[in-house]
Amino acid sequence: MEQLDDLELFIRVQADDRNAFSALVNRYSDVLFRFIQRRISCTADSEDILQEVFVSLWNLRHQITVEQSLYPYLFKATKYKIIDWMVKEQRKIVHAEKLLQHYGTELSVPTSEEELLAKELAALIDTEIDKMPTTMRSAFSLSRKEAMSIKDIAAELALSEQTVKNNISLALGWLRLRFK
Repeated sequence: MEQLDDLELFIRVQADDRNAFSALVNRYSDVLFRFIQRRISCTADSEDILQEVFVSLWNLRHQITVEQSLYPYLFKATKYKIIDWMVKEQRKIVHAEKLLQHYGTELSVPTSEEELLAKELAALIDTEIDKMPTTMRSAFSLSRKEAMSIKDIAAELALSEQTVKNNISLALGWLRLRFK
């Protein structure tokens, strides 16, 4: 198969010869891959594009006409696949930017009603935390408000790490019961 020229190989491909198709893939995949890589830096995307080119060649093998070499057709098909990929990527970027704008404005500008509700909720939580037993309140406050680790809390309160974990769990359960 390696000795056959493109025209002979492609005639066999049109007759559904998979070995001839493999020979064409082996003949052109390296040069096409390098062509794609120069335009697209991602190796995985380049491999996907190359695969799409050859899948398209196989699927359209009965409609394609080859004069002497298959390279001009493959080169042009590859170029169009790269353009399609770039258009899709650009659409993804535009979509992501729109989402960021939408969520960015939504998250960065809370309404006065949301601010008031957040303050009221924080006050209710603080009231409930104040009602907790001393050890539970201390462990929970150091964990959630001071962002301390279990180990650091245990050292600060002179308790075992398991006791600290239990107190934090109990505090969370306490709050869940109060805010159901």
